[in-house]
Amino acid sequence: MEQKYKAALVDFFNAIDELKKLGIIRSDKYLGDIGEYICKHFYELELASSGREPGHDGYDKDGKVQVKYHGSITKTNVSLGNPGEYDSLLVVLGPNSLLRCSDYKEDFLIYRMSSEEVKNYHNHSTNTYSCGKTPFLRSPDKRLNIRA
Repeated sequence: MEQKYKAALVDFFNAIDELKKLGIIRSDKYLGDIGEYICKHFYELELASSGREPGHDGYDKDGKVQVKYHGSITKTNVSLGNPGEYDSLLVVLGPNSLLRCSDYKEDFLIYRMSSEEVKNYHNHSTNTYSCGKTPFLRSPDKRLNIRA
């Protein structure tokens, strides 16, 4: 393996170690943890200590909150979990998310939906909840630029 690839991998794992020390990353699900941390910052979200709560990632003043992160350049939908297990959903679209509206230049776009809104995205054939780009054409509820 060429040295430049080895160096990039070392930088990556060193960054992961530092993000864990800072409490931004709490597990091996790096992108999901980053999404949860961003939501904690904006919504005074108390993250569940175990990281394994069924159907939700934490609590805010309105109840149970589920956080989903989407950063794929190829995947055209995002799983929304089970809205019967949370009161509100926060979806974080990362810098490379295919679901992003091109009107926004910030690195992270955050959308909040009630569990009742999420029920509109029920797929009866699979009994799951997911959506594509349509819900994210509106203005995001919060925006975060980390490169500015």
